Amino acid sequence: MTVTETQPAYGVQDITPRRVALRLLGPLEIVAGSVEVPLPQRKLRQLLATLLIRPNATVSNEALIRELWGDRPPATALAALRVYVSQLRKFLIRYDLDGRWCTLRTRPPGYQLQVNDGILDTVCFDRLSALATESADAGNHELASKQYREALALRRGPTLEGLRESSALSGTALQYDEAWMTVLKRRIDLDLLLGRHLELVGELSRLVAENPLSEGFCARLMVVLHRSGRSGDALASYRRTRALLIEELGIEPGLELRMAHQTVLADDAVFHIPARVSA
Repeated sequence: MTVTETQPAYGVQDITPRRVALRLLGPLEIVAGSVEVPLPQRKLRQLLATLLIRPNATVSNEALIRELWGDRPPATALAALRVYVSQLRKFLIRYDLDGRWCTLRTRPPGYQLQVNDGILDTVCFDRLSALATESADAGNHELASKQYREALALRRGPTLEGLRESSALSGTALQYDEAWMTVLKRRIDLDLLLGRHLELVGELSRLVAENPLSEGFCARLMVVLHRSGRSGDALASYRRTRALLIEELGIEPGLELRMAHQTVLADDAVFHIPARVSA
């Protein structure tokens, strides 16, 4: 998306949506109905994102200044922060967001962005993931797989892409990127439990190509290849990943990948896939 600071051709009356989405799981976006709201200049995007990673919580002036200017802020940082907050509030009002979908409030010792329920993608991701885990624990694997898929679909790219320089934004981005990978592995394991190994071959082949040092994805690819009658390909995948681990990291494969290897060597048709996996 091209960032612009000019007034768009459409007005507020054109973006009176039934649904607004605030999106952090990818580049920062605000979508009102079918319209993507042009974002303000960079400092305001940083300020908005810093408030959104802690929705409905008060973020101190000190924390906001650190995120906007780092460890060496200018002497005028507090005054500048107040100007940016005023500009952000005007931006939200201009697009009929403030007071309707979210509310920017002064809350000593800082500011708070109250966000309506269900419009922030990180909150939706957390809720869907938790629901899916509950479904899996209850033995409802079909529903859990569906809920995990819905959570995974919220991601559009690396979290907060283009705004990852500051410590809090970078930490939150890493947290959600890792959480997304964990949810992906859980969904794959559920699909294995549901017997969908043939459907998983292409997806896991792509994931291994994109993450060549991931032992978890390689182990899962070996399982689906073995169950699909392609044990030779499964062993070849193991050899490639083992060679990369030794060459790049100087380590041998871990327990999960070694177990998958032994399963294929023993021509074991049954390989235990846990309903819940770790990251």
